[in-house]
Amino acid sequence: MVRHRAVVLVLAAALTMAFSAPRAARAAQDAALEHPVIKPMSGASLLPNSTFEEFGRLRVPSPEDGRTVSKDAEGKYWHLEYQLEDRRTGRTEIMANYASEARRVGGEVLSQTATRLVFRIVRRGGGTTWARLDTRTNGAYEVDIIDEADLVRSVEFDAGALLEALHRTGKVAIYGILFDVDKADLRPGSGQVIDTVAAVLKSEPTLRLEVHGHTDATGAAERNRQLSRDRAQAVVHALALYGIETGRIVPRGFGPDQPVGDNSTEEGRQQNRRVELVQIK
Repeated sequence: MVRHRAVVLVLAAALTMAFSAPRAARAAQDAALEHPVIKPMSGASLLPNSTFEEFGRLRVPSPEDGRTVSKDAEGKYWHLEYQLEDRRTGRTEIMANYASEARRVGGEVLSQTATRLVFRIVRRGGGTTWARLDTRTNGAYEVDIIDEADLVRSVEFDAGALLEALHRTGKVAIYGILFDVDKADLRPGSGQVIDTVAAVLKSEPTLRLEVHGHTDATGAAERNRQLSRDRAQAVVHALALYGIETGRIVPRGFGPDQPVGDNSTEEGRQQNRRVELVQIK
């Protein structure tokens, strides 16, 4: 049976005065180097080869509409090496603990082998954290982490600013509504944007919107059109839970037919995978 040991995904606790001066200094250095979200297992010590860089790349499997492809995640980069006090801890136990905790906070396991686990966490404030865990023998393991910056989004503001943008331009693109791969199920992390859209509709009872679903060009076009329609409908259903009349919000799906970015690049495909709110005059 796999023993589950807490992988604490919170900011590190303050150091206590009981530490001696050298140990306290080392602990402070480790805390400064560690990732702010993905923390080590209980009983793990950070090893000297660990590093942080303001910019780096990490090759990861990336779910896109209909399939999984490899991509280079780019952003702030951590390479963290750990040694567990209990050297009998096996690779399976280490990976099981990280996988369990990643899922608990709304993350997604992307791939797993006998020695490697890759997962991602969509950050509440925007952007994605990618992590690749490599397990070693004798209770040692390494974690490579990229904090990928969020796309510059058209809706990163409150309900008042969103309403003003709709009246000014007639439509707003949203990248903060997230879906499972090749599905129309809303993912954790979508709630903040749905809250904002619902607040806009409640503040102006005469406002009517079309919800447009868009995908990139990966996969079969007709499948993507159906998927985009289903995703737009999922947004309508979510808004109905806030008491918004479904007659005020009309779902439409366009699949890959209205790109705003270059489908030959990952950045362009991310721009094309979006939901748009369009005001009905």
